[in-house]
Amino acid sequence: MRGLHPLLALAVAGACANADGSGQADGGTGGDGGGSGGDATSCGDACDEDGDGVPDSADQCPATPDGAVVNQVGCSDGQVSPTLEPDFPPFGLTWTPTGDLGRAGGLTWTYTGIDRADRFHIYWVICDDPATPCGVSLDGPIDVAGEGWQYSTLSAPGAGRVIFDSAPSLRLADGSSVALDGRLVVTLVGADDLPIPFDTVGGLGVPARSATHGAELPGTGFTVSAIIEVRDASGLWAPYLDYYDAAATAEGGTTAVSFGASFYSE
Repeated sequence: MRGLHPLLALAVAGACANADGSGQADGGTGGDGGGSGGDATSCGDACDEDGDGVPDSADQCPATPDGAVVNQVGCSDGQVSPTLEPDFPPFGLTWTPTGDLGRAGGLTWTYTGIDRADRFHIYWVICDDPATPCGVSLDGPIDVAGEGWQYSTLSAPGAGRVIFDSAPSLRLADGSSVALDGRLVVTLVGADDLPIPFDTVGGLGVPARSATHGAELPGTGFTVSAIIEVRDASGLWAPYLDYYDAAATAEGGTTAVSFGASFYSE
């Protein structure tokens, strides 16, 4: 007999995978213990053909492998696929932002109180909105071709740190432009302050929209630290807003920045 996934009574967040890899995130009411298979004429509403503890009438994943832990709609880990959480904040979490991406000390996002319910996995992926260019510009709107973020080989994914590079420029008051190097440095730690490793979205198995990297989140809380810096020919890195404020920029100049993330779960 299969046991139900822990915290069965809470909301389901998985989706039973179809043959084509798609899923449906409908809820359901699970059973409270092991049912047993049997003839429909003899077991009625209590029929449980795959013996996973969820009656066939509520089971969205028939033929669950023997011995697998299931969620409240009868799906095991291997029968669900990651789906995008469309609303923010998801999982009943509390999100606390402090600091600024372009200033000394950077930005900190603290997430607490994640209700995992009977979810098998939760993922956080960077820059996943295809409608919003993700990068930094010091001369107006973001030009993705040069100012969009590109994954850097200097990243240390296993240490919970990824770096994204860009090549912004700055227009000065005399009409000239300064070519800059840009970088976004992101670190991720759990509620225990231990690094959360990053991976490619392919490695995570997440069908991301435009993200290239992310992480699987353990536990019920985590912290993101991020800063955007630029440097010119001097070779010295500086928070991008501090650099911009100190430069002799053209009148009416503006900066633009985009950085965000999406949640997926199964």
